[in-house]
Amino acid sequence: MSRHDPKTPSRWSPDARVEGSALHVPKTSEVIARWLRRELLRSRPQPGDALPSETELRERFGVSRPTIREAVRILETQHLVKVARGAFGGARFSLPEARMVSESTGIYLQAHGTTHAELNEARIALEPRLIGFMAGKLSPEAIARLQAEVQLQGEAVDDVRAFSRAHEDFYAVLAEVCPNRLIALELLTLRDLIQAQTELVGDTWVQHAPRSRAGMVRHVEVKREVVDHLEAGRAAEAEALWTRMLEAQQRLTAEIGVGDEPIEAL
Repeated sequence: MSRHDPKTPSRWSPDARVEGSALHVPKTSEVIARWLRRELLRSRPQPGDALPSETELRERFGVSRPTIREAVRILETQHLVKVARGAFGGARFSLPEARMVSESTGIYLQAHGTTHAELNEARIALEPRLIGFMAGKLSPEAIARLQAEVQLQGEAVDDVRAFSRAHEDFYAVLAEVCPNRLIALELLTLRDLIQAQTELVGDTWVQHAPRSRAGMVRHVEVKREVVDHLEAGRAAEAEALWTRMLEAQQRLTAEIGVGDEPIEAL
């Protein structure tokens, strides 16, 4: 005889309930949006390609117009679809951009009162490993692109704003040549966060430019050395140099008195 009491719901039966939690039953629009997302990412249309028409989707799923529109709105909030109005409008496929991650990250950090000092600490803990990962993994063409970006930054040491923009461009190139998409996304997110803070405290940096010029020259020299280490596959050396560069930036941030100020989102 089975020891299972048929009067007691099985742990895995539809009647089972988990204490402290609630079962979420997705709405029809959510199910349709999930199906469309899978199909879009499986078939890989070109950005700008049209989705099936509203009429086609209604016939396929046997649902109302508001349900289809809600499903499309879900995809729109996920940056997978752009909807144009008018005679030639409709839903079209769109590839999500890294900036959407940066914006959400920046808003979260600002809402929770994250300071410049915290951002610097996180960069020191994370960035060197991201950079070191690429050691020995980049093509000669990728190395040449990074060297060209360093050269451009070296030519901008007398213009703090141009110097900062060149620094952000270096991150963009690092992300483009990085062989790992998740690491590339992390680099782009950091670049956008840095850009937002540069705009926030730009005038303060400009006031300290005469004193920090030597530091900017050294910054460029360090980058040249880091790129050489990446080319030669010396991960530990690249990480150590990048760490020292970030620590110098952290000291300058503290010196100009913005370390305890909250960061801003894009």
